[in-house]
Amino acid sequence: MQISISFMWFVAVIVLQELSPLHVSCQQYQLVATKEGFYVKLSSIIVIHHTTSQPFMYLGSGELSVSEFRGNFKMNDYLTERVALTNYTHVQSNDSDVLELFSDDNTFQATVTLQSTAAVQLSVDISVQQTFGSVNRMWVRLKSDDKEHLYGGGEQYSYFDLKGRVFPIWTREQGVGRNRSELVTFFADLLYSGGDYHTTYYPQPTFISSKKYLCHVDTKAYSVMDFSHVDFHEIQIYAESASILFNYGTDFPDIINKMSNMFGRQPQLPEWLNTGVIIATQGGTNVMRNNVTECQKHGMRVAGVWIQDWAGSLKTSFGSRLFWNWKWNKTAYPGLDEAIVTLRNQGIQVLVYINPNLNVQGELFKEGDSKGYMLKNNRNETIKADFGEFLCGTVDLTNPKAFSWYKDIIKKNILGLGIRGWMADFGEYIPEDALFYNQKSGLEMHNEFPALWARVNREAVEEMDLLGDVFFFMRSGYTGSQNYTVAMWAGDQNVDFSYGDGVGTTVTAALSMGMSGMGLTHFDIGGYTTEGQKGLRRSQEVLLRSAEMAVFTPTMRTHEGNQPSFNTQFYSSPLLLNQFARLSKMFTMLANYTRSVVLETSTTGLPAQRALFIHYPNDSQSYTIKYQYLLGPDLLVAPVYLKGAHNWTVFLPSDQWIHLWSERQFKGPLKVSVPAPLGQPPVFYRKSSTWKDTFKLISTVKIPPPTGAGVSELLYIPFMLICLFFNAIVFY
Repeated sequence: MQISISFMWFVAVIVLQELSPLHVSCQQYQLVATKEGFYVKLSSIIVIHHTTSQPFMYLGSGELSVSEFRGNFKMNDYLTERVALTNYTHVQSNDSDVLELFSDDNTFQATVTLQSTAAVQLSVDISVQQTFGSVNRMWVRLKSDDKEHLYGGGEQYSYFDLKGRVFPIWTREQGVGRNRSELVTFFADLLYSGGDYHTTYYPQPTFISSKKYLCHVDTKAYSVMDFSHVDFHEIQIYAESASILFNYGTDFPDIINKMSNMFGRQPQLPEWLNTGVIIATQGGTNVMRNNVTECQKHGMRVAGVWIQDWAGSLKTSFGSRLFWNWKWNKTAYPGLDEAIVTLRNQGIQVLVYINPNLNVQGELFKEGDSKGYMLKNNRNETIKADFGEFLCGTVDLTNPKAFSWYKDIIKKNILGLGIRGWMADFGEYIPEDALFYNQKSGLEMHNEFPALWARVNREAVEEMDLLGDVFFFMRSGYTGSQNYTVAMWAGDQNVDFSYGDGVGTTVTAALSMGMSGMGLTHFDIGGYTTEGQKGLRRSQEVLLRSAEMAVFTPTMRTHEGNQPSFNTQFYSSPLLLNQFARLSKMFTMLANYTRSVVLETSTTGLPAQRALFIHYPNDSQSYTIKYQYLLGPDLLVAPVYLKGAHNWTVFLPSDQWIHLWSERQFKGPLKVSVPAPLGQPPVFYRKSSTWKDTFKLISTVKIPPPTGAGVSELLYIPFMLICLFFNAIVFY
């Protein structure tokens, strides 16, 4: 005897109503039936609400094409069909609820399993039933309202609160000119390098709601988080299966702790990192030594020296580029091995640069290609991608032998040389049509590759038993990167105060990464992207505003920018060297407090630089602030991110605060305006802090007096010119 679908639907609804609410003791959620459908609750929060007129899920198909130019991707999507799954049946067991969702004509169907696990209070596992036609994407709707705020999404630069906007989840170049209303974007687009508010090296399909719950889409596929609707969030997933994971927290630290249990945490940073600034220099061993010596003469505390051109360089029409063959170039850096030992004896570590790509002219590419370790296309040919007038192959990290081979290169050529830090760059250039060793396509592996790249670096460090002594930082990331990288880098800021690309975006990046499980981040002091011929050059003000903010972060590291000769550098004058010396001293005086904050990050997941509402959830204004942060629980930092500002308005949450530089006391919540001269950024500490004596001591470090172009300044000019000569135009 055959029973109709409609009759089964009628019986299911009656059963749900009779048993409502459906709750099993081992479950940490509630599935509740209504006359119109059902809803799912975490604690008192409804996260899923399904009715016939507003269904929870849609299925469909379309054609997604991806175009790429040097890491800049365009996602072109043609939708052919989208169908609502209006009806459902339900089967309950002791440890799960299984929902069969189907369309009115029964041609589209998906199985949705709800369950709780030790780490996840609600797991929504979705599998599409390919009964008729071809389904290659799904849409899932979550309950929302107009008062909700959302944070996370990986590393976001333009917006901290994600509500009201759409965020594609695809790792790529962050782009130049991310504020599309500015002229710089127009020129960048002509070179296929323009960005947008959502383009980022590190996207992640994760958000934390102001309602105190976490949502993570457990997929590596391309997805789109659409938060533009008032009463629901819609997540589009370009796959036939996915899991959506939820956790509820009693407060924001609890939620973040649960998130870090899911993704992993960064280890404690090396202690040497807090002994001063990591200075960037290029041009050879002698230039490196001279820069360190000059810094020491002016009293600058130097923790490390970063020589990104350690493997050599090559000439292009744009200027000098690094030669991507990751081994010590003894011609470019003669005696580097001895210099590393000498500097280490002074308490200074040497850092270098590496990425997962190899120049086809280098010996490492030839070795790897001969062993079949490089990424292939669907014709089994090694992909040789254009990275700017030179071709490179990418190591296929899904090949276990290639993975071990590249890990050994790091162990031998970097760690074995005595180097204790590096930038692990790139990872986001994987083309759509690549075919990996594991038989997955570039479309499937694109988002996952950055986490694999982070894992290579982490395992190399651990196998040399150097975790806790090595500082490597990543450019690209995705879910899982938290478990491997030591720290993330905040991207290629412009050397200016622009809204979409300037100094202020480093704050937004740190806060959003902190709400995505990446609690340790840092940035290039003074920014990176320079267009000297078009007037985009780093000023002294940009450099110093950026540096004074870095004092109140876990790491201080300079960068000369992609065109050093157009930029003001810390070594451009004795005055700047003196100012950096003061800032470096303040940074080291804060070391014990900073280490306590980093320890908290590595044990609980709480980000070092954290949003105000994490500790002050009852202050409604704290949910809309994106350019202030707390360094740990006791320091409030409000960086100056606009040109020519001498006074700054700061929101102080509900606590008693002391202005670092004037000792004026304030009781929040309130807005205050304070003087903000160069070298004294708006910083406040909690009156009840056990670290207040440390903070008071920092405030006594005087700003160096200005100097004219006297004899000492004139004598300095030859040194400056030599540095600028060796630091010619460089672009990775």
